[in-house]
Amino acid sequence: MSVSETTSTNTTALKNNDALMPDSVNTNQIKEMAEAPLLSAKELDELKIIYPGLDDYKTLNAYRELRTNLFNKMQHNNFICMVTGISQQSGTSHVSMNLATSIALDQGKTALVIDCNIYKPRIASYLKEKPTLGLTNFLARDTDAITDIIYPSGIPRVRVIPVGNNTIHAAELFSSNKMQNFINSIKNRYPDRFIIIDTPPIGLYAETQILASICDTALLVVGYGQSNSSQVEAGIDALGKDKLAGVVLNNQ
Repeated sequence: MSVSETTSTNTTALKNNDALMPDSVNTNQIKEMAEAPLLSAKELDELKIIYPGLDDYKTLNAYRELRTNLFNKMQHNNFICMVTGISQQSGTSHVSMNLATSIALDQGKTALVIDCNIYKPRIASYLKEKPTLGLTNFLARDTDAITDIIYPSGIPRVRVIPVGNNTIHAAELFSSNKMQNFINSIKNRYPDRFIIIDTPPIGLYAETQILASICDTALLVVGYGQSNSSQVEAGIDALGKDKLAGVVLNNQ
């Protein structure tokens, strides 16, 4: 399967120390990253998050294959991957978290999931504690510390940035120089960090097109039985075939 083909997944399945870590991070340093209490297998099952030893090996392997195809497409450089959908019910947050987890299964890599879906944010629901600040708060200068908006996920080497609660002018915030500088900073600071951005549906909101322009590649998530072929084609056209890495059929 190539990365441009459809992947079908049966998805049944301490504040971090970024400010303290040097610009070049090796595998041993990644292994020593401070972690919150890790989620148990039962908790991961309830959240439908993959993990080594998952009984649903088909789903685990599908995400591993998707990860490998993205690595190959990006020539094994770290990347910013946008995950968008046809509709709000496509399950992009679910795919985003599992893709990040699949990347972080490699002990030499870390993943950061950023929630940019201001209309239906769901990434914070994966956290045990309700976050107080998020991306839009940082962009609106409610805080100047990136560490204030990055939260441990309970999954080894996976961090989360929730959308925040200052979303009134999100389109302007996402298109600002501060957003571009923020994205460049978090991508380039650590060569072994991979960034997943969860966004609103493509073609429905201006924010998604803005975010697409600052990402290296994109996945289009199609909820099983929720969209017809013409809607999928429209989503592909909206992203552009050069940007699109693949279409994920999600029957969560």
